[in-house]
Amino acid sequence: TMAMPDAAPRLWIGTFHAFGLDLLRRHHDRLGLSPDPALFDRSDAIALLEEILPTLPLVHYRNLWDPAMVLRDVVAAISRAKDEMADPTRYRALATAMREAAGDDEAAQTAASKCLEIADIYDLYEAAKTQHGGVDFGDLIMRPARLLEEDTALRMAVQLRHRHVLVDEYQDVNRASARLLKAVAGDGERLWVVG
Repeated sequence: TMAMPDAAPRLWIGTFHAFGLDLLRRHHDRLGLSPDPALFDRSDAIALLEEILPTLPLVHYRNLWDPAMVLRDVVAAISRAKDEMADPTRYRALATAMREAAGDDEAAQTAASKCLEIADIYDLYEAAKTQHGGVDFGDLIMRPARLLEEDTALRMAVQLRHRHVLVDEYQDVNRASARLLKAVAGDGERLWVVG
């Protein structure tokens, strides 16, 4: 910025999550969001699940003494799913395939049943989050990535606005972040990464 002070105001510097939130705010109408959606952190997500606890079909993830304890695991599983770009439909399809592949293996059947239980909770969580007009941290990456992948004109406009991209701590990039980065950086000719 000292070498080219006039260019400094045109720089955008932030985290993947901040970038995603900016895209969600700019294009909220395409995603059925308010212009400034509520941002749910992990504690908010657990509180939301506690709010709808009576509707949750808990079997494996049931703890009458401390429901929040297992809800932390549920929220972590949903967060990991979003890091892998698995929305509720995709997550359910993977869990169903897991059950079908389990055959007579009791441990594999139990693992698949747990995943199917998460799938049911994932559906209810997303519906409740939408009702509250909110997004969580996983949405900040997954939803903009999907939006840019599906909308060529918007993707091109974002690529023109962010012609040069530098990513620090590249080793920490997950699948969703990589897909968002690919949508923004295009062919990667003007992409630099540091890891």
